[in-house]
Amino acid sequence: MHRQAIGIDIGGSSIKASVVDLNKGCLVGERRSVPSPAMSAVSEMMHAMAAAVPENTESLAAGVTFPGVVVGGTVYSAANVAKSWIGQPLAEPAALKLNRKVIAINDADAAGLAEVHFGAAREVMGTVLVLALGTGIGSALFVDGRLVPNTEFGHMEFDGMEAEARASGRARMERKLDWDAYQSELNYVLNRMHALLWPDLIVLCGGITADHPNLCDDLKVPAQLKLGALRADAGIVGAAYATTLAQGVWIKQAKVVGK
Repeated sequence: MHRQAIGIDIGGSSIKASVVDLNKGCLVGERRSVPSPAMSAVSEMMHAMAAAVPENTESLAAGVTFPGVVVGGTVYSAANVAKSWIGQPLAEPAALKLNRKVIAINDADAAGLAEVHFGAAREVMGTVLVLALGTGIGSALFVDGRLVPNTEFGHMEFDGMEAEARASGRARMERKLDWDAYQSELNYVLNRMHALLWPDLIVLCGGITADHPNLCDDLKVPAQLKLGALRADAGIVGAAYATTLAQGVWIKQAKVVGK
């Protein structure tokens, strides 16, 4: 059966969208991109999302990523976008604006889903850590293929400094790190995360990896290291794939223990 959905990947600088083949985990047709009003009102984000969605796709469900914690379709953190997003519903207004079923999910979780089901971590059992190295550091953790949602390992502090303040793409520019210095910081972060999580595989994706395809060669970590296979398409593919899932905290509010 040929299955398709729309993947919409919200970033700090752009919103990217495309039709996704859910059997193959690849884009169908063009990947559209519009500027992201991530620091603006929710209504402006809705208009931008609508502009990014391919025409004549009204029958397809859509998955939307967001760079923050997403529970039950609502945003609960906003580290690299406007703080006014905290507590704002995303899935419901997007569904009304786009006139279709919409699932909202953390952006790194979406990229991780894509890599686990179609990419570098496909059929890998054990513990898999996916890190998206971009403006910040997004994280997705999997155990035997199951997602532990909304991890925020990029905000873990090591020696008084958050991981993403050390080794994100923005940190590299703001701290004026040359490539060797940046790799040293990233290597430090990876080893500290390994000491806490002991993953069997670490998958690196995001903008840094697109520019440096040999990044893993010079990093020394006790776990297997791989670059993400889906590159810039991972968020779009993972968002679309999330529309096929029946369970997940991004779909329904988590139950409080004892209630």
